[in-house]
Amino acid sequence: MQFSLFGAAAAEASLDDVDGVLLGGGQWVRSPSGARLSVVVTDPWRAAALASAFVERGIADQQGTRDAEFGYSVRTDFSAELLDRAARWVRGANQGPPPGFVLTPGGLRLWAITAGRAEAAGYLLATVSPDDALHQAAGAQLARLGLAAVSLGIRGGPGWRISSTKRLRRLAELLGEPPDGAGLDWPS
Repeated sequence: MQFSLFGAAAAEASLDDVDGVLLGGGQWVRSPSGARLSVVVTDPWRAAALASAFVERGIADQQGTRDAEFGYSVRTDFSAELLDRAARWVRGANQGPPPGFVLTPGGLRLWAITAGRAEAAGYLLATVSPDDALHQAAGAQLARLGLAAVSLGIRGGPGWRISSTKRLRRLAELLGEPPDGAGLDWPS
């Protein structure tokens, strides 16, 4: 497979990429001295890949993975460097996409690691709710990346399903090589 010049494999790791974790259910925690991003994922390979991505971006050490009630909790360190990023996403008690939100190919990769899965009808990039601004922004960003997808509600989702062979090939191109252990949960 030949990878896109604009895909995650060709892009340098950036803090902008962590926006993809938020699309898949990540949450910000803020304190006066810093912010931390955390998410619960279902599989050990997801936890390991996210912990590695956080280390690569300089926002966590290797100890960022813990057992959680419904899977594995992965989180960054508390960091002053993340305060501005968290402030962009959090308004009072609510979290949502900031004005001018643009998903990077690296962000798409982190979203797929966090909440992507293969299914009989294509590939699902899960979101937390089918009815909020975050879900709508996620769909708009997929379209911007050339990945028109179908919005799914609670039944079958919530999330965005990519289903045509051409779009699945484009998704695989943008995401790059699968993380260790991803198996069938990574598009090919």
